[in-house]
Amino acid sequence: MPPNREAAVGYRRNGKKQACEPCRKGKLACDHGAPFCGRCVRRKTTARCFYHPAPMTKSRDSEPLPSPRQTPSVASSNNTQRQSPQTAGAPERCPTQAAIPRNPTAPNAQVSASTGCTIQGCSTKTSVTSPEHVGQPKEGWKEAVFPRSAKYYGLTSFSAIFSEHQAKFHGELLDIGEDKRKHPGNWVYGQPLLGRERPNGPTARETRTIKALFNIPAKEICEVLLKPVAKLRDITLDTRVIGYCNSAIWSNFAESLSQPRSAESLTIFSDVLFKNEETPLPASPDDPIEWLNTFTGPNLRFEMLGLMFCFYGMGYLALQDWDPLFEVPENFGRDRKQTAWRMKECADVCLDMCDCSDTVNYLVAALILNLKRLETACTGDETYHMRRLHGDLVTTTITSGLHRLSEYGANRMTAASEYKRRLFCAIYCNDKTNASMNGVPPLLTRRFCDVQPCLDLPDEALLLPPDELALAASQLDPNGWNTSGSTYQLTTLLRARLQISIFREEILELALGINVEVSGIRIENMHQRCKEVYNTLPHQLHYYDEAGVPKALTGTDLYDRANLLLQFLQNKFLIDRIALARGLDNGQSLLNTAIESIDIVLLFWSKRDHLMSFSCNFDWIVTFYGIPPAGVICVELLKMTAGQSSVQFSRPDAIQKLTLFIAFLEWIRPTDGNYALAQRLRKVIQRVLNYVLDSRNETTRTPNTEIPFDPMMTSFTEMDDLDWLNTIDWTQGSWMDFNSSLQV
Repeated sequence: MPPNREAAVGYRRNGKKQACEPCRKGKLACDHGAPFCGRCVRRKTTARCFYHPAPMTKSRDSEPLPSPRQTPSVASSNNTQRQSPQTAGAPERCPTQAAIPRNPTAPNAQVSASTGCTIQGCSTKTSVTSPEHVGQPKEGWKEAVFPRSAKYYGLTSFSAIFSEHQAKFHGELLDIGEDKRKHPGNWVYGQPLLGRERPNGPTARETRTIKALFNIPAKEICEVLLKPVAKLRDITLDTRVIGYCNSAIWSNFAESLSQPRSAESLTIFSDVLFKNEETPLPASPDDPIEWLNTFTGPNLRFEMLGLMFCFYGMGYLALQDWDPLFEVPENFGRDRKQTAWRMKECADVCLDMCDCSDTVNYLVAALILNLKRLETACTGDETYHMRRLHGDLVTTTITSGLHRLSEYGANRMTAASEYKRRLFCAIYCNDKTNASMNGVPPLLTRRFCDVQPCLDLPDEALLLPPDELALAASQLDPNGWNTSGSTYQLTTLLRARLQISIFREEILELALGINVEVSGIRIENMHQRCKEVYNTLPHQLHYYDEAGVPKALTGTDLYDRANLLLQFLQNKFLIDRIALARGLDNGQSLLNTAIESIDIVLLFWSKRDHLMSFSCNFDWIVTFYGIPPAGVICVELLKMTAGQSSVQFSRPDAIQKLTLFIAFLEWIRPTDGNYALAQRLRKVIQRVLNYVLDSRNETTRTPNTEIPFDPMMTSFTEMDDLDWLNTIDWTQGSWMDFNSSLQV
């Protein structure tokens, strides 16, 4: 008799119990009795009655294992995932082999080289899975129920009255409670449309997770990627937190991730992730290391793993195109963008797993924020998917309660509370950037959100013990700025961005609001306050000295100061556009701001040798800060050519600036997300310059109501690209129809 006859009856892929071998081969109904079924007992054939774990599986030696890196796109299992044409690489095969028995015991403790913190290791307890059961449902999943993630409910919610008075009446009397959630693959409403192939089924989920785990970079590569991440200026990818998590992954799952990887060994890893998703993220302890251990190491969760994939992707983007890291065999010849996109796909898988299990918390919000950044760095900022993802970000932010964090002093300040505050500041600023970029209303406003700036603490202070963290906070000035005159990569710059974004919200209300009264006095007041916001920033953040002369800056300091100045100039630019649209200005102020803005944008181009480490952000700077002012200059040049300009500026100087801007656009690399947009706009600006220069020999012009049509322009294609000029100039009359006048 086979030795495993006493084992519990297993389950088939469709969730039904297995039949014993005699009943299966005879195609007879089996009652699934253990250790022997009733039919075999009655027939006295118990010697042959056993439950084969995988009766239809061939011998393991009959087919070789695929190369651990020859895995298809992790999005291929779900056709709802977005795919980029750049992800088409070498032919790849999906690993279909199953798991082997394992004993994944982690070291007791290890010191992270990246953070200097002690990583608490522990034995990872997972059930031993036979090789034939990889990707198959675990026993009992249909009946399993799990607690739900905590959600924010405001004053008007259906349960507000009960929860407000719950403590007064012995607690449980008014406790409404909450329904337990079932397993994501449960057939809650009968047989699903896609049956066993449904994306949220246990088989499909584990298959996709293992595909993503195959793509975790090798340990040596992870260490290399930790180096350029400091240049990303990302508060949610704090190098110390990411470094701690990276070390915890390798200290707990080194055996599973060792080369060559197999689906069998990675099932250990995936089992831990699926086990940890069964419980919500616990309350954050006061101790910073204990806090990190709630979602790293053996407690690693999908949302944190997704953040790690975002970190890997942003780390790859921070490298240069010729970096030897892209030549390693396991990368299969992918370039910078393709490699980052693969990491983005893996992060997508982790977010999908969170959606399947109804997981929502601040880490999920951080994951969506970084997914947005990673995807825009690969595909640009024009896609509808990015707008929809931004809506998901705001929904997750509010559901997890980040918009209503406790006031300073109400509770003890901890690493977790300060991280959440930093996270919300970053999301709030991102919301204003999204609104400005797309001309849509902001979704997070101070009317409904408690916007509290994070403290200007040193980057390493986040992981200090609570008492030392409180001591560091007590040394700040009354406004929360550091008193040493330092510029911290994370907090100082984020606080400055927040101040500018808060004022941006008011500007957007004027620009995009309905029935908003705007007067010359209000515009003047807005300009004054805009200048005050920038001037009240610490002096070390200013680009100009007190005499109005650019400071002698290089490298990181130059990048940071110029970037903040562009954000201030963009606020001023938007106010000028409002004034022009309401007929409160003739456009001179807008043109002056546009010229100053384009000068700062061109600074990144002219000093690119000093700023090469930030070149991964150049396409964003050109798109967000360069295109609008370039459009204003183009329109004013066309007006001057037609003899209809009412502003004063130097025509040769404007042509020179646009010529340099074209050179900047040409420098944008094909592996940059906004490359296609930059090249389209380069053609438009070049056509405008050609049109203006072709008219330079005409000494006199009679003012008219339309721009003369130049027959030479009919040879150009993509004339619709001129639509962007219509969005730049807010004046009335035939200038709003400039594109159509060129196509008569």
